[in-house]
Amino acid sequence: MENREEIAFKHIISNLAFKFSKVLNMKIGYFLSKFPYKNPFTGEIIGTVQKDGGVENVSLNLAVEMSKRGHEIFIFTSAIDSHSSIESYDHIKIYRYARSFTIGSAPISLSSLYKPLFLDLPLDIVHVHLGNLPLPLIGYFYSKIKNKPLITTYHGDYMGGFGSLVRRFGVYLFDNFIADMLLNGSSIVLTPSEHYINESKHLHKINNNVIPISNGINLKYFDLNISKAEARKKLNLSSSIQVILFVGSLTPRKAPDILLKAMVDILQKVPNAYLIFIGDGMMRKDLESLARNLNIDQNIKFTGFISDDLKLLYYKASDLFVLPSLLESFGIVLLEASAVGLPLVVSNLEAFNTIVKDGYNGFFTKKGDQKDLGEKIVYILQNKDLRIKMSKNAKENSNNYSWTRVADETEKIYLNLTV
Repeated sequence: MENREEIAFKHIISNLAFKFSKVLNMKIGYFLSKFPYKNPFTGEIIGTVQKDGGVENVSLNLAVEMSKRGHEIFIFTSAIDSHSSIESYDHIKIYRYARSFTIGSAPISLSSLYKPLFLDLPLDIVHVHLGNLPLPLIGYFYSKIKNKPLITTYHGDYMGGFGSLVRRFGVYLFDNFIADMLLNGSSIVLTPSEHYINESKHLHKINNNVIPISNGINLKYFDLNISKAEARKKLNLSSSIQVILFVGSLTPRKAPDILLKAMVDILQKVPNAYLIFIGDGMMRKDLESLARNLNIDQNIKFTGFISDDLKLLYYKASDLFVLPSLLESFGIVLLEASAVGLPLVVSNLEAFNTIVKDGYNGFFTKKGDQKDLGEKIVYILQNKDLRIKMSKNAKENSNNYSWTRVADETEKIYLNLTV
């Protein structure tokens, strides 16, 4: 155990390193399987709109913040097509390796297995974002071969039991071999929620080497000067409905079917309730069929994957945000919903305690329990004063999650590993 003097000394060194970070500019390599096709600084789409998830957006915002501090950022990722490319921006260089095939929604590049290792780049830090493989695994090997510090951001356990045989086999390999090897081989492991550490099947084994740093949000982007009525008019949504919003992939992990089934009871008590699913995935056709079979399809809308600007309009047009997931490590969409002042109804996952305070800015419901989920949604929709109070609290709470703070905490860790 470290004594107080040792801890205080390390704290002083950490702060000194942080103060001199403008002088000590680092070369940082990010390894992840997908990276947004956007200009990192302007947000301009390169080509067509892509289906970017939490891992992609976290890495993008972190790269931008680090580059603003003068660090050189090198991103190694897979391309969405069979063409390799190199993109250069101010302090950010993106290497996209040609896709060889796809597993689920993840592009797999065989050339990424070796090409990064032969680049003459004197990286100071290797930072892998552990979502889909194989790029995070390549980052692991790069750090070992080049003898560089390895930071792994663990974005969450894989959920097995569904998908193709290839996916199921991949999850088996990850859970039984790859995850523990990569995490045990990391200098530091980051996770977005301290509450998730003991919930994860892998992180609890190395909890002494895990540092929680929550994800962030671009608050200015969500400060859209438009009313709910104006947003609904733009989206052709009636002013008389009460909009329940879900944003995420339509996969078993997110449990959209639980929410859809809950709508049967919700509509009996709130006939003007209207549920909007933003996102796409393997369950979409089944969900659309289920809505018709339950005779509630007139109160359900599936938008598919949409642009960020259009998604923001839907946030502004909604009354309530729901995420009934069975497995999550954080839930960045909860920050997005909070930033526009939406009350939150979520499953009782430990990770959600990072953002949601029961009765303050939302409600927890029993995981997988459609009856409990429906009752909490109805309670908020039928209580306007509570909805207004939760809306205000949600927006205030979102102010604690700036990307500047996330980058500050991450940069201190980088510096502690290099000075």
